[in-house]
Amino acid sequence: MDFLLIELILWGGLLFLFWALKDGLEQVESDIKSSRVPTKLDGHSEYALPEAVSDRIGTYRDKPIFRYAIIKGRDYQYDRIRFVDDHSRLKENECCVEPGLVYVKCDV
Repeated sequence: MDFLLIELILWGGLLFLFWALKDGLEQVESDIKSSRVPTKLDGHSEYALPEAVSDRIGTYRDKPIFRYAIIKGRDYQYDRIRFVDDHSRLKENECCVEPGLVYVKCDV
């Protein structure tokens, strides 16, 4: 009888541990999603994904910065870094590439 009680308590503790881990991981996921720098790209709030890049000019957060990028079939040129705490809106001719590199439309 004592063995059964101990086993039930241990199973209950294990279930509580799994519940606490799940709850904590959901909070971490929420924090990660809220820390991303959103950008306006064709009405969506997301980072732009370059199709092609050229002329590497530096790095930011261990990611390369390229002078030129082709995004959604249009030519863009590197303009500036957009920091995480910058909540200003991007202009219509701008887009943001992860981890916060702002590119502006140009004629290459």
